[in-house]
This record gives sequence, structure tokens and C-alpha cells, in this order.
Amino acid sequence: MNKFFICLSNYITNLSFKKLAILLLIISLFKTGVWYHPALWNMLEIAKDPFNNVFGNEVNKYYLYSSWLSPFIAYLLNLNTKISFFIFHLFLAIFFLVIFIFLIKKFVNEKHQKKSLIIFFIFPVSMTSFYWIGYDSLILILLTLTLLYYKNLFVIILCSLGIGLQHFEIGIVSISVLLVCKILEKLFYKKDQNIKLSFTFIIIFLLGLILGKVILYEIYSSEDLTQGRLNWIYNALLHLIYNFYFNFYNIIWFSLGVGWILILKFFFETKYKYPFIISIFLILFILPIVDDHTRVYSACSFMLIVYYIICNNNFLKTIKNTELSFIFLIWIMFPYSWVWQGDLRSSMFNYDLAYVLNYFFDIFNNEIESSTIWPFARFN
Repeated sequence: MNKFFICLSNYITNLSFKKLAILLLIISLFKTGVWYHPALWNMLEIAKDPFNNVFGNEVNKYYLYSSWLSPFIAYLLNLNTKISFFIFHLFLAIFFLVIFIFLIKKFVNEKHQKKSLIIFFIFPVSMTSFYWIGYDSLILILLTLTLLYYKNLFVIILCSLGIGLQHFEIGIVSISVLLVCKILEKLFYKKDQNIKLSFTFIIIFLLGLILGKVILYEIYSSEDLTQGRLNWIYNALLHLIYNFYFNFYNIIWFSLGVGWILILKFFFETKYKYPFIISIFLILFILPIVDDHTRVYSACSFMLIVYYIICNNNFLKTIKNTELSFIFLIWIMFPYSWVWQGDLRSSMFNYDLAYVLNYFFDIFNNEIESSTIWPFARFN
């Protein structure tokens, strides 16, 4: 068995960075597939008229106004059909992968870049914007750009403002746990710090977030539309707590999936670990009040995991090639699974194939109930 892992390790390390990236992407697409966010077509309605209430009295949809920026960009580009709106968000998902590779190239030592790339794909955040073609891709792009140009105040304020317009709640949780982690590092480990971001960065980011939210309030000042997520949580609180209680294990494990193995390695094999471990633990407290657990947890922990795991040269050098090949094999064998409403959602790859087959041969439109259950069609 040890010989097998050595061979696998040699195969991975001998691949060029480009070939490895292609291999990881092919495996990941098989593991996730590509499908649209359940609310994507509702967001398309906002894109057709982003300055007015297009949902009338359907208050359960008002939370979508808090993800305003990508529909507004689509409005500016005159993308008002389903296919164009879908392709636009698919392009954003691809662009996120591209700029994250630039991030790895910029911050990770060349000898660790392949490790960093493999670890990035192990975490579900790498593919969440393909599994949920929708507003996540723009959020992740903006978060990545702030990390890529963390010394440029203009980029920070512009991107954080965009996050405030696209998903204020994910933005505020992300920067808050980063702030907590930074404070804990200052208190306990004054010399060796993993987070190189300054407090100025965090303050500017917070100001941009708040400014984005204020702009959104001004856009819809005549109607109470931008409280949607808070109102939705309040109205669905019992449902959310019920789902969390009865699906606790699924929700916790699949919030990061195989990525938890890397978190455990960081905990047991690094000296300056507690700020990160405490912060990653704190994010778990948002899970009882959300419905799409893997997506939200992945996005909220994204910046923290980038700094401590994916792009941390000190941590990457502790990972032996045989260890990485073992984790890589586990990742291939274990499915990505997105938890939504407490249920495990499998890969969309089979649905992609079924969609194509049905388009040409119309073989799935029949009276057999099991063959008509498409992704996200059922609500608890």
C-alpha cells in the first residue's frame, strides 16, 4: 500500500502545474456537475428591472434584493434571457478559478504551488459556484481580489462595497472572523503571525461593506425590500433549527468535507494554531440559521482558510507528498455533497447528462415519479 501512495505521489508531483489544474478540474466537474441556483430565474427578473419591486407581494423572495450587484451588471449588459443570464454567471464561476490560480502563483512558493492547488480543490468552496451557478461566483471573485490586492486601498474599498451590494451577510461574517483571528494572534503570538493583513485593511473592508448596504437601502428606500434575509430567517427559524438538530452530522461534516482532514492536520501539527481553530469553530454557529449550509459555511470561511491552509507556506511545507496523495485519494473517493435544507445533495453531473439526453430524445418526461425529481425541486 505504501508503494502505491509513493507511485501516486510521484505521478502528481511530476505533472506540470497546468496539467494538474486540468486534471483537478475534470475530476471536480464529475464530482459536482454544473447546475443553476434554485433562485437564479428570480434573480433574472431583478436584472430586467433592478430599481423596482418585481416580486410584488411575494415577500419570501425579497431576500434576493440583497444580492443586487450581479443582476445589476447583467442589466447593464442587457442580459435578459435565461441562457445569457446563466452563461454570464458561468463565466463568473470560471473567472473565479482563474484569479484564484493567480493568487496561488503570487503568494505560494513555487515548490508548494501544486500542493496549494490540490488543497484548494479539496475544499468545496472551489466548486460551489459551479454547483450553484448564481450569485456566489461574484462574491468569491470580490473576496479573492481583496486578498490578491490587499495593499491597494482602492481595490479593497471597491470590492468590499461590491460584496455589500451582493451579499452583505457573508461579507460581514468573513471579515469579522478574520478580525477575531487577527486579534487572537496579536494577543497570544506577537511575533509569528499567519495573517499579514493589517487592521487598516479590515477597517476599510468593513467601511466598504457598510457603504454597499447603505447604497442598497437608498436604491429601495421607498419599499422595505432589503431586510429580506433577516425576515426570512425569522419566519423560518423553527424549520432551520429543526433541520440543524436532526441533520447535525451531515451539516457539520459536509460544510468542508474532506477539507476537515487538513484542518485536523493543522491543529495537531502546527504551533500557532488556536486563533485559526477558534475562528473556524465560531463560524459553525451560523449553521443553525441557514438553509444552504455547505455553500454558506464555505464562503464565510473562505478568507480564513486561504490564509491559514491553502496559501500558508509554513503549513504547506509540513505536508509530505505521500500524505497529500493519501488525502487526494480520499477526496476522489468521497463525494462532494452540498447540504441544503438538512439533506445531502449529490452531484449534478448525472442531471447534466439527463438534461442533454432529454433534450434530444425526450426520455425522462414520463409518468414514473422518480424520474421527474430534478435537483432542488423538493422543499421540506
